[in-house]
Amino acid sequence: MTDILDNGAIEYTDNGGLYVTGYPFNFWMEVDENRKLLVMYTYWHTLPEVDELEMLRFVNQTSGSKIMLQFYYNAEYGRYYAYYTHPYHVGLLPPHVLKLGQKFTAIFEEVVHDGIAKGLLRELPECPYDADDSEEAAAAAADGTVH
Repeated sequence: MTDILDNGAIEYTDNGGLYVTGYPFNFWMEVDENRKLLVMYTYWHTLPEVDELEMLRFVNQTSGSKIMLQFYYNAEYGRYYAYYTHPYHVGLLPPHVLKLGQKFTAIFEEVVHDGIAKGLLRELPECPYDADDSEEAAAAAADGTVH
């Protein structure tokens, strides 16, 4: 898996498990060799005052309306989880694995935005404005450099 991510220029950390950070949402990726499954999972925090029944309704609605992902809620930790397993027989094709990562995070991103709009999930963090980045981008645009 690390070769696939390296060749696809996807950022990750490997601390006994792969934590993929090169897509819009970070997620964990594992290969279950016994069951021949590629496993992807992630979570997002719920609001502290979330109504558990409303959260469970949201879980059922998203699990029934979104392809690929399975969703569940853990009230003890205040987390909304997304989980996906992809079976394989012989091996995993690199372009397919990279596309699964894109689809996984795209679907999760859409669902998180829906959950925020419904008042169930925490807001996305603000990205701090970095004046140095802005100056570098302006200088690059002025001389035609592409970053």
